[in-house]
Amino acid sequence: MTSYASEEHFVQDQIRSYRKAKKYMKELKERVSRELLLDHRGDLDKILLAIDKGIKSIDDDRKKFILENKWNNNVLIN
Repeated sequence: MTSYASEEHFVQDQIRSYRKAKKYMKELKERVSRELLLDHRGDLDKILLAIDKGIKSIDDDRKKFILENKWNNNVLIN
């Protein structure tokens, strides 16, 4: 378990974590798109749809977290 110097540091770290997770999912999407070139069964479409849903979920969770921790908006935006 990570300990934080303050609530502000915790919020900043969580925001960075959401951004990193989204970045990783986008990189995964690009990699999958390159690796599954010929696809006649629709596997690629299914995988890309699942990744897109994951990215949307990360965005939704991040927005919810920001709203719940809106006490210091300057920290969250930067």
